[in-house]
Amino acid sequence: MGMHKSLSKSKGAALLSVLLVVALLTWIISYFISKTHQHIELATLQKQRVMAEVEADSLIDEVMFYHFSKSYLAEDKFQNWNYQGKPFKPNKNQSVEVQDTQGKLSLINLNKNLFSNFLLNNGFEQNEVNRLSDCLEDWQDKDDFKRINGEESDYYREQELPGPRNGRIQSLSEFTIICGFPVETKKVQLILDNFLLYNMGSFNPIFAKQELIKGVNLAPDRRKLLMDLAKDGNQTLAQEYFGVPDAAISAMNMQLSKDIEVRVQVEHGNAIASREIVFSQNMRYKPRPILQFWHWSE
Repeated sequence: MGMHKSLSKSKGAALLSVLLVVALLTWIISYFISKTHQHIELATLQKQRVMAEVEADSLIDEVMFYHFSKSYLAEDKFQNWNYQGKPFKPNKNQSVEVQDTQGKLSLINLNKNLFSNFLLNNGFEQNEVNRLSDCLEDWQDKDDFKRINGEESDYYREQELPGPRNGRIQSLSEFTIICGFPVETKKVQLILDNFLLYNMGSFNPIFAKQELIKGVNLAPDRRKLLMDLAKDGNQTLAQEYFGVPDAAISAMNMQLSKDIEVRVQVEHGNAIASREIVFSQNMRYKPRPILQFWHWSE
């Protein structure tokens, strides 16, 4: 009887040991399977990322080719090509924006009247406009005298921010830390979408976005025409109106500048690659390059 009980206990202990070993092996196998899946997913993401990066670089080259050759007019996938920065999709996984820099406001040698009208016509109050204008002036001037709505070094020191440059502003990013710059996301994006640091030519509303056209001093019918064209984003339609001299339109024309901004975004699976580039074909440089890249970001 005692021997039978001892044997039963031994069997129970052995069974428990086997169950523990099986549980441990199951956990180990599950762990390695999970790790394998993670490595596979990571490898897949890396592959998608590389493919997206390569395609983004290729798309930049393709856009530049079609711009210089003007052959986009004959390509179905570029039927929505425009120089107002309105996004279009050559393929389902691609997004492209082509912007003639004439259609943006230059921070250097800023057109103050257009700057004010642009802000006032897009949700800014007069006091906000005065504040931002004076802050920008104080940031760039060489003295320490504060304008009525501006700020000098003391303000930035209190805010633990870099002090005024006391010289020409150097980037859009620098603009965002100046006093008076809006904090609302919509207003921030509005400014970033319609400004650039420096424009080699003069402002041309034909290439501007709708928000900027609102601030242009034009006859109502001409402004409406420009707004409609900017909304439509059809380069062929714009060419019909502005491709030839027309006194009814005014001196505005479709003459492209030498400086073009391009943004592309490519999706591959869960990976997204983007490029932003401003390239120049300005032949005043010596030695004279065929092409100059001003800015490149990923």
